[in-house]
Amino acid sequence: MIRLGFAVRVVGRPGLGGGRPAHLSVGLARLGDVLSYLDQIGVHFYRIASGLLAPGDLGQIDECAAQLDAVAARLAATGTRLTAHLDHGVALGCADDARAAAGVEDVEAAAALLERLDARRSGGAVEGTLVAHVGGPADDPGTLERFAARHQALSARAQARLVVEHDSAGHSLGQLLALHRRCGAPVVFDALHWEIWNPENIPLDLALGLALATWPTGSRPEVHLSSPRSEAHLLPARAGRAAAVLPPRLGQHADFIDAGALQRLLNAARGMPAFDLMLEAKAGDLALLRLRAEIARRAPALASALG
Repeated sequence: MIRLGFAVRVVGRPGLGGGRPAHLSVGLARLGDVLSYLDQIGVHFYRIASGLLAPGDLGQIDECAAQLDAVAARLAATGTRLTAHLDHGVALGCADDARAAAGVEDVEAAAALLERLDARRSGGAVEGTLVAHVGGPADDPGTLERFAARHQALSARAQARLVVEHDSAGHSLGQLLALHRRCGAPVVFDALHWEIWNPENIPLDLALGLALATWPTGSRPEVHLSSPRSEAHLLPARAGRAAAVLPPRLGQHADFIDAGALQRLLNAARGMPAFDLMLEAKAGDLALLRLRAEIARRAPALASALG
């Protein structure tokens, strides 16, 4: 069964989710409300905000121990997976040591939080993973070397949770497969990024299979799916500036997801290990519900494999 998920903002229930809380206890209370909504709509995969816990607030984990344990028990009972996508400013491959050190602190804080949220799962399963981009120029051989060295210096819990995603420009899937061989970091396959930037010309089924194979046994891979935004943006006129029509940026996500893209991905995945599919659409939960209904209408056999 492939779990469908969405990221952070709950569009169908305004007020749920939200930005960075003043304290972890507030964020966990909001998360409890989101989990109740996920139960209602039958969704068991969700991306939390990466800023739920700041590096300087690690002491709040102990302050919220009982609250964290209650959420962890709920996640284990419902089979719900929480992951996070680190900010693009987290760049372990960059040449700036100070910036990289700040990124390491972000990784360690998020890993500590996700470890506590996974604490009630049987067998110590690692469900909560942290998605990051490499950071640094893709044409600099030192970028991957720096990332690998900093990855090896992370705590064991952070190494077990940090995964890397290829870009729509910059580091390609092929480069991240090479990075995996250096440091063992699993690779998240992103279908839209692969369509936009695939200099190795790897076909879809092989690209997906190679990425899935980087994940360790017993760890469920994460895959990303989105559709490119196609509509123009109107920039209103302001003092001293005329109105303008702006085209969408390369790789910008659409509000919803084309069901055909999901069909192609699921057909390519036949015979491969199960994975969880994060839908990166601006309409969030509404995009997931619409896509689930559309694929059930168009391809019932494929829909039966989705959770």
